[in-house]
Formats: sequence, structure tokens, C-alpha cells
Amino acid sequence: MLGAGLQTRSRGFAEQGHVRFRRVTTFAFVFSLTFALIAGLAGGVRLAAAASTAYVATDSLNLRESPSEDSGVIAQMWSGETVSVIDGPTEDGWYFVDYIGTQGWANGDLLTWEAPVSTGVGGWRAEAWVSTDRLNVRADASLDASVMDIVATNDELTVLGNPVNGFYPISYWGGSGWVWGDYVVFDGPVSTGSEHWVDVDRSSSRVTLYIGDMVVASYWAVMGWDQSDDGFFATANGTYHVYAMNQALTWTEYGNAWITDWVGFDPYRANGFHSYSRESDGRLAWRPAAPTGGCVALDPAYSAAVYDFAFIGMRVEVHW
Repeated sequence: MLGAGLQTRSRGFAEQGHVRFRRVTTFAFVFSLTFALIAGLAGGVRLAAAASTAYVATDSLNLRESPSEDSGVIAQMWSGETVSVIDGPTEDGWYFVDYIGTQGWANGDLLTWEAPVSTGVGGWRAEAWVSTDRLNVRADASLDASVMDIVATNDELTVLGNPVNGFYPISYWGGSGWVWGDYVVFDGPVSTGSEHWVDVDRSSSRVTLYIGDMVVASYWAVMGWDQSDDGFFATANGTYHVYAMNQALTWTEYGNAWITDWVGFDPYRANGFHSYSRESDGRLAWRPAAPTGGCVALDPAYSAAVYDFAFIGMRVEVHW
């Protein structure tokens, strides 16, 4: 680029003075080089950085579409991760970089050219395991951030960086999420002791909570009007695992009613535990204990107890 610029300027001087240069003297070369550099600096041009490797020097760094904090975010990069510098810096200190095959702009103030020292397990990239029954995966490092998913005991996570506000950044479906650091461990799966599970006995209409072989509690419940073993509107026999939970007052199209304490265990039939039918203000509806289309409905106090006992992945056995 610089050589081409000098060649163009030399040709321009020759045309203006109607002089043909037969040779380039040392003086002329130095003069032209100085002129080119001064002109370049005056125009705000920065020389491109040689191709090099840089490292993210902050907890998380946005890869952006253009060299501005107002531009769109292409990806998030995490502490210690490597980028290949393609060009830059701009006047504002931005670099054009390649991050795992994706190219964009990174703020140079948050990059370093010194390779980070790995802190081993628990450092800027490590495997970790969930150490509680259920743990929210949030969109940001805050208790006020929205919940994107729930992970369960001994689910394996990839931690991508150092904690922020007590939350660890984790890899989540090709993107990232945040989990509370007190409920992850880095030294392998935790010992869970006796299994927590729920037994649903259709013949007695009882829901029984177990820890191992020990009965914790047992409640009467309303179940599906379809008495077949596996009908679509039956509380169908089988072994299931809890796949969804929602404690808030929620409208259900299936039951045409409001419910609380939803604990879904049969995704095919959309069956799960929940409270008796409610009104939009939370009051119990008329005929709250009518037979269901397959769900297991309980008195609100009992449905709340089931909700508190359950967690994503918990086993549910349904039988006669």
C-alpha cells in the first residue's frame, strides 16, 4: 500500500513539472517518503497491524459489525480466548479480528498481546457440574435476568470465563448463558445420595413423594377421565422424567383454565402435575376437582409441595 502511494505521487510530480525522472536519488526518496507519511497522518489513516495473535483481556468482549460500541454484536468472546488480528488499529483503537472463523471488530483496550496464564480447573475455560437439584441458566449475570433454561444435578457445563457478580458464563446451545457460581463444582459430579422421585398410583388416585424407599408425603389427586393405559387423554402408564416447571399463575388451553405449580412429565400428551383450576385472580374455580384430560391436579397446598419437591430430570412412575 505504501509503495503504491509513493509511486503514484512520484508520477504526479513528474507530470506537473514536465520532467522525466531518469533516476531516483536518495534525497528524492526520503522527501517522498516523508511527504507520504505526513499526508497519511493528516488524513487520519493508521497503518495496519501485522497479522498477530491477541487475547481477550476482560470477562467478556463483544465482536461487533463495525468499530463502534453502537454497532451490532456478532458474537461474545470470553476471557483468555484467542483472536487473530487482521487489521487495525483505527483512530479509536479498534482491531479487525478473526474469532473462530467469524470476523468482526474488537475494542483494542480489552485485548492483550500477552498469552494469559491458565489458572487450571475453574479458570477461564473448564468443565463444571451442577451441584443442586435445579439451577437457572440466565441471559445475563444478574438475578433479575430472564431464565433461558434449567439444568439439573450433575449436568455437565462448560465454563467460559471468570465469574461476574457471582455468575459463571457457560456455553449454551452455541451461545452463552450465566449460572450462579455457588451451585457449580469443578472436581467432578456430586454424590446425590438416595433418589428423589414421584409415584402416581391411578388405582388409588394417590401421588406419593419418595426419597429412595422412604415415603416423604402422599396426596390425593384428580387424574384423567380416560381410563385406558395409554390413551391421549389418560394419565398414561409409564416411566417419565420432569421436563418443564412453572410456578406462576398461567392460562392453559388444554384445560381452558388458570393453574399454578406446573410440573410437566409427559411431553407427548402435555401431562403434568398442577393445582386445581383457578380463576384469573388466583381463586379456585367452580368444580376445581373435576376429572382432567390427563394431567394430575391437586389441592393448591399439595401442588405447591410437589413443585418444591420436583426438579428437571426427576423420575415419575405412573401405574395402576
